[in-house]
Amino acid sequence: MRVLRVVLIGIVGGALALVVAALLLVPTTEQATPVSKQATAPEIRPGTLVERRRGFLTPAMPGKFDYSPSAEITRQSTRYQSDGLFWHALVPPGEAAAPVVVLLHGANRDGLSMLDMWQRVGRTRSVVLIAPDAPGQTWAAKDITAPRIAAMLDTVAATRPIDRAHVYLFGHSAGANYAALLVNRGIGPWRAAALHGGYGPPDQYRPTPEAPPLRLYLGERDHIFSVEGAQAAAAALVAAGHDTELHLIPDHTHWFYEIGPNLAADAWGWFDSLDGPS
Repeated sequence: MRVLRVVLIGIVGGALALVVAALLLVPTTEQATPVSKQATAPEIRPGTLVERRRGFLTPAMPGKFDYSPSAEITRQSTRYQSDGLFWHALVPPGEAAAPVVVLLHGANRDGLSMLDMWQRVGRTRSVVLIAPDAPGQTWAAKDITAPRIAAMLDTVAATRPIDRAHVYLFGHSAGANYAALLVNRGIGPWRAAALHGGYGPPDQYRPTPEAPPLRLYLGERDHIFSVEGAQAAAAALVAAGHDTELHLIPDHTHWFYEIGPNLAADAWGWFDSLDGPS
C-alpha cells in the first residue's frame, strides 16, 4: 500500500507540474498581441461652431457685373512656373520673415484676379501673396499637391524670407470648395483657411487630427451656394474637428469683385488674430 501511495502521489504531482508548465507557456491576450497593433486611432474631438451676420461687410451693388484684373497688379506681380503649375506672386519688400497667403480663384478666372483683391493687404501688412492658375477652367483634385505648394514657397523664399509657421489659404467660389478640401485632407502647411462664396458637400470632409480652423463668408443672396448648404457644410467641418465660423453677409450676392478688398482685410485680421495679441 505504501508503494501504491507513493506511485499515486508521483503521478498526481507530475500531472500538476505539466499543467503549471502549460499555463506558463500559453501567452496572455496582452502578450499575444504586439503593442504596435493595440494602438487605436487618435480621438477626433468636434470643433466649435460660430455663426454671425456681418452687415458692415455688405458691398455696394455694382452698376454692371464686369471685372478684369487691374493693369497695376499685372505690372507689379511676377508669374512663375514650378512643378508643372503656373502661378503669380506679389512679394512686398522687407528683410523680416513674412507670412504667406495662398489664394485660389473661382471658375474661369486666374490667379491675378485674387492678387488684385488682396494687393492692399499684401502691401500694407507686409504679407506675401501667392496665387496659382488652375490648369483647367476650374480646380481638379490633382491640381494642388504638397510638392507643388512646397515648390511655390521655396521659390518665394529665395526672394524674401517667409514665416513657414504662418501660411494661410483663401479661396473664392470653386476655389473655396477646393481650399476647404485641402485643409481637411492635410494637403499643405495651412495655419487656417478662409472661404468666400463656396463650400463642398458635407460628406467630403473626414475626421482630422489637429484640424486647422476655417472661416466661411457667404452672401445671403448668393444664387449658387445657399445659406442652408453653408450651414450643413459648416456642421460637417465641425464634426471633422475644425473650429468653424460662418459669416453671413446681408444683401450680398456671389459677386466677389466689389467686396474683395474689404473681405481680404477682414480675413487677414482674423488670420493675424489667431495667435493672440502680438
